[in-house]
Amino acid sequence: MKKYIFLPCLLLFCMLTNGFSQNVYSLQDPVSTRSFNPEKYSGIRGTPFLVDKWYKGTVTTPKGVYQNLELKFDVYENTLFFNKDDESFELLDEIISFTLMPKPGDEAGYLVFRKGISGAGLSGREYVQVLLEGQVGLYKLPLKQVSEMSEINAGIVKTLTNNSKYYISKDKQLRFIKLSKAEVLNALSDKQDKIQSYIDEKKLSFRKEADLVDVLKYYNSL
Repeated sequence: MKKYIFLPCLLLFCMLTNGFSQNVYSLQDPVSTRSFNPEKYSGIRGTPFLVDKWYKGTVTTPKGVYQNLELKFDVYENTLFFNKDDESFELLDEIISFTLMPKPGDEAGYLVFRKGISGAGLSGREYVQVLLEGQVGLYKLPLKQVSEMSEINAGIVKTLTNNSKYYISKDKQLRFIKLSKAEVLNALSDKQDKIQSYIDEKKLSFRKEADLVDVLKYYNSL
């Protein structure tokens, strides 16, 4: 008798658990009372956003994942906004990570940002872009800086300009790295000869981040 009573209860428990899991991990319609105030950037040229248009994306929070949102990342304020009825709102939920999808379905072009990466000057509160993960990881901190220039008939003009910092994760240590051959070879000194040969063969100049990603992928394949 116990056998026949227990099985239906077990099935019911599994059904409830599965339903609860779906509710936890698949969230919709985030709410917020904090809206974006464009006035704080009035008088400043340029955009505070990573990209000045809405991208489809997902947001991961401790409660679960919000799917199919329209997102903008305010790099200057390190703040993520979502589009609701053509207005920009900040999520009230704590955000663990988010993904921007310039072309939904083309995962190679997705931009993944994560909080909690700390060390080498990073506090863990910044949204850091994940460029590569593996034995050696690569992370990018996008920055927006306000520069001032004096223009004829305009006086002092403020402009938001782009900058970036790169960090390598190796042996559970995070280190800041510049886009230069010398710094890359120093960071990968345990396999320097092979890395040097690969750089020479591919004629990498490190004028762009793609070269750094290429070398680190090669390192992880050794």
